[in-house]
Amino acid sequence: MTERPIGPIDDDMTVGSVATAERDDLDAVERSNRSEDSLQSLEKQITLLVRRTMESVWAHGYGSNEAVDRYTYPVLMLLDDEGALSLTALTGKLGVSKPTASRQVSRLSRAGLVEVSPHERDPRSVSVELTPAGMAAREQVRAARLAPLRDVIAHWPDSDRESLAGLLDRFNTDLDLFLR
Repeated sequence: MTERPIGPIDDDMTVGSVATAERDDLDAVERSNRSEDSLQSLEKQITLLVRRTMESVWAHGYGSNEAVDRYTYPVLMLLDDEGALSLTALTGKLGVSKPTASRQVSRLSRAGLVEVSPHERDPRSVSVELTPAGMAAREQVRAARLAPLRDVIAHWPDSDRESLAGLLDRFNTDLDLFLR
C-alpha cells in the first residue's frame, strides 16, 4: 500500500515561509496594538489639554469686558481672522447651532464689540463684523492668553513650537472635515 498525502502539496511552502507568515501576522497585530495605544494616548492628552487650558491656564484671561468669555472669544477670533461673516457662515465655522451663535453675537453686539447689519445680498440674513472695540478686546484677550502659554513653553525650541502648531492645525483641519 502506498502512502498518499493528506492534503495538497505546495512546493513553495516551506517551514521558513510558514514562520514568515506567522511573523507577519504577529507584526500586524503588534502594529495594530501600537496604533490603538497611540490613539488612546492621544485621546488622553487631548482631554488633559482641553481641561487644563480651559479651566486653569486661560480661565482668567478674557479681559475686563464681561461680554468676552470662553464662548464668545472664538467669535472675535474668527471675525478677526476672516473678516465679516454671515451668521450662517459663523455658525458653521464655530461648529455651534444657529441659536447659540445668535446668542453669542447678540451679547457681543450689545457690548459694542461686533456690528450686525443686513447682509448685502440676502435680506433674510445678517452680516457680523468686528468693531474697533472688538478688535481691541480681541488683542487684550490674545495678550492675556499668550502670557501663560509663553511661560509654559519657554524652554521649548522654536522648531518644537512650530511642529506642535502645525500638527494641531492639521488635527483641527481634519476634525472640521470629519464633522462636515
